Amino acid sequence: MIDIAWTFALHMAGLLAFALLLRLMGRQISMGALLTAVGVSAIWWASEVLGASVQAHIPGFSHLHWSWVGKVLAIVSSLILITLLPKLTRADAGLTWRQKAGWLGPVLLVMAITCAISWIAQSMSHEGRQLAQERLLFQATMPGLDEELFWRGLLLALLTRAFGPGRELAGGSFGPAEIAVTLLFAAGHGLRLSQGAIAFDATAFMITGLIGAGLMWLRTRTGSLVIPILTHNLVNVGNSFF
Repeated sequence: MIDIAWTFALHMAGLLAFALLLRLMGRQISMGALLTAVGVSAIWWASEVLGASVQAHIPGFSHLHWSWVGKVLAIVSSLILITLLPKLTRADAGLTWRQKAGWLGPVLLVMAITCAISWIAQSMSHEGRQLAQERLLFQATMPGLDEELFWRGLLLALLTRAFGPGRELAGGSFGPAEIAVTLLFAAGHGLRLSQGAIAFDATAFMITGLIGAGLMWLRTRTGSLVIPILTHNLVNVGNSFF
């Protein structure tokens, strides 16, 4: 638990250092939005950890191997925060079925590339197929719903407030907010503190960063979380077969 807290602190220190660098480069920063993003991140992390820790004590869930309760609690927390935070609309967080015009062809291409990056990397890890029923059901639902809602929904909206909008990139957009979320997403899979020492998995950081960049472009190109959620879950389910 202490390592998790310090890992979170390390990631947030990175975010604040990134904001300082932007400020030194002359970019205006909304400190209120930035600090809100840090607070929201703490709530999301705490929800994941709390849910995972209590699952073993909930009848009907104690026998499960995957953190269903942690994911559900995190999803609920994100939805509540999106509802309660002032001047944050559902559209800001990508909670819309509407897709931007002309999305289909480019989006299908980026979906395929994003899946291919993950599946090739997974096949090279030689972990083998993992086709347990619970794993497949979990990977087909929870990761995309939880992580896209937070990373490329709530957190992206807040950091866009903090850093300003990005520039257009092939119909999507990429700027400081998108870069920050992508780096934090990669850090969540490749940078942590373990027994007081920093553990950095460069391969996991790079692969997750590339996947996160693909998911980010899908989010900004479509203006919605629908395609990123589907792609994220497709990536995870596919990984089970390699």
